[in-house]
Amino acid sequence: MRDFPHHIDVPLAVSHTFKLLLVRGGLLLATLWEGGGRTHVSEGSDSLSARITIADLAREAHVSVSTIDRILSGRGRVKPATVSHVLATAERIGFHAVGSIRSRRDTAVPVRTLGFLLNDRARQFYQALAHQITRDVASQTGIQGRAVFSHVADLDPARTAEALLALGEKCDAIAAVCIDHPKVNMAIEELAARGVPVLAMLSDISSARRRGFIGSNDWQLGRSAGWFARGLCPKGGKVALVPGSARYVCQQSMAAAFRAFMSELSVPHFTIVEAPPTQESDARAEQVVTALLRDHPDLSALFLTGGGLAGAARALRARSGPTVLIGNELTEETRGLLIGGEIDMILAHPAERIARETVRALVALLDEGDSPMPVQKVLPFDVLIGENC
Repeated sequence: MRDFPHHIDVPLAVSHTFKLLLVRGGLLLATLWEGGGRTHVSEGSDSLSARITIADLAREAHVSVSTIDRILSGRGRVKPATVSHVLATAERIGFHAVGSIRSRRDTAVPVRTLGFLLNDRARQFYQALAHQITRDVASQTGIQGRAVFSHVADLDPARTAEALLALGEKCDAIAAVCIDHPKVNMAIEELAARGVPVLAMLSDISSARRRGFIGSNDWQLGRSAGWFARGLCPKGGKVALVPGSARYVCQQSMAAAFRAFMSELSVPHFTIVEAPPTQESDARAEQVVTALLRDHPDLSALFLTGGGLAGAARALRARSGPTVLIGNELTEETRGLLIGGEIDMILAHPAERIARETVRALVALLDEGDSPMPVQKVLPFDVLIGENC
């Protein structure tokens, strides 16, 4: 019978992981296993795992031996994601102390509650956003995450501030889609003093104590809306600027950029018609646009900076002449209206990407603690027409 050395490495041309037991007469003579591009041969033992060393595990997991030691001993800090990766590697190669690593993983991954302040839960956009956030929180490997939502049905500053403070009582960090107001800023300052970081998402907040912003470049979005309106209305004319609420910073930026672009045009000539806010409501938007068409029957285009796009489309159905409709609210309903030609263009905030980046940013803020570095993530908006949505 051939005598096998205690442990040798044999070059391997293939990359597939395998295990091979060499047995004679019921006696385990040796075990072959592949890892790191080489075949490892261990002399007979009761199990493969008894022969796989800490050094083997470190090499296979592409971490240092000291990292493995910290995981096994429980001494020192190791990132939860690293512990999870080492555990997966240990299970793959049959490391003997898998149970210890799994125990460390279970204790190393902290439980985190992430709070999200969103607009009215009856709106399709915020229903879809909440579902996406829930999935993204559940997919985080560095935490045992739980998403808690608070929906503010109106735009009252006091109720918005109260909702933020209530979230702060049960959450480790908060992301908010909310109006900008001194009462809201005071609530954010109080949360910061408690150690609860607040991120602005979709629409920025003027508070100096907010920890950052994740959304789109709304100045570019507003100017782009003007550029497309010019192209779709080559003869110029009246264009209505319809806000959802003047209290959202993102909508203020879009409206200012749209006006700036239109003011720079010499040909064709446009006249901007200012409209009252839709209050982020389809029903209210239908009323506002119906009144605009009554007072300005020669209206060439409308640009909605906030909610109510479906309501505006309904109001335009009664109009005999063509009126270009541009907005930024993408839902299943407005997507259908876009495909059907009742909406001409949607310049949409990338809600799924914003949700994903916001969840990652909240987890990173909790991991970094009191780091003074602000989070700033500006994502490109989507340009959608009936042919590409």
